[in-house]
Amino acid sequence: MSRALSGSPSATFAGKKTARATAAELAEDHFCNMGPQTANPVLTFYESNNTRYEFTATEFIKTSRLPVNDPFPDGTPFIWFRSWNHERITNEAKALELVSQTKIPVPKLLDYGEYSDGRRYLVTEFISGVRLKEFLHRGCSMATGQKHTDSTPCETCLNQAYLNALQFIEKTVFPELAKLTSQERGIDGFVMHPQWLSPDTEPPWKGKESWKTLPLEKSSYVFQHGDLGAHNIMMNPETLQPIVLFDWEYAGYFPPGMERWPGSLDWKAYRERGDKLADAIAKFLPEEYIECYDKWDDKAELDKLIKSGELPHPNQLR
Repeated sequence: MSRALSGSPSATFAGKKTARATAAELAEDHFCNMGPQTANPVLTFYESNNTRYEFTATEFIKTSRLPVNDPFPDGTPFIWFRSWNHERITNEAKALELVSQTKIPVPKLLDYGEYSDGRRYLVTEFISGVRLKEFLHRGCSMATGQKHTDSTPCETCLNQAYLNALQFIEKTVFPELAKLTSQERGIDGFVMHPQWLSPDTEPPWKGKESWKTLPLEKSSYVFQHGDLGAHNIMMNPETLQPIVLFDWEYAGYFPPGMERWPGSLDWKAYRERGDKLADAIAKFLPEEYIECYDKWDDKAELDKLIKSGELPHPNQLR
């Protein structure tokens, strides 16, 4: 089935607005060949360095990208690459299959697969709504004549939307996910690293090729979303109620608490999950930390991170 984009919409590549996509460009990008079967033509798309996002009238297509040649302004070569960039797409698809059996509303998975060049894709139903974080920049959701304010943002709607989303997480998401348990980490043998860790850039994780399932005698691992935040909750702009929880790339079975949920949907609290990680690493990743620490040549570099509270002292974990 041909998947050339109808209407040649403008696109965003690596955060930059580009000219309209041509048929030749699409063919070169392998998107006119075999791939996900969609019921409607693609209407628009955009890209990050890691992922391509496409939208039809009824479907959403998410495809991992190959490494991107993105040289520095002075011409110095730089290849943008994210570890497990393809695997995380399949991981999300499998997570959607699992969570769809709970009371947590998620986009319906329609298809997923892999291209011959290694890229992977998933297709879900298209969900119309507003991301929770967008209420920070939206006006009042009430009808004309009933609006709380003409200012942006509408603090009343903003606060109510965040309150509804927080109750959704605490009263629906967490209780439902707690019912899903396993003896092994990850999903079907694949384990995504925690979202709060940056293994591609941070020592001693750089170069790590895989994460272990670490099987237990009992099913003590609990299913987790992995990236709970205001950017991954779709809201109804009229009722201010959650519609779906999406973007399950980091999902899997993990030790309880490994998501490091701060108890808030505040963006600052979300970002702070990645600060001062020594205790979190010691609690959730001790085996793999010791393995990476022992392989890291520059121990002086690691000692500085240990003193700053970013890494635990290995002797405490052996």
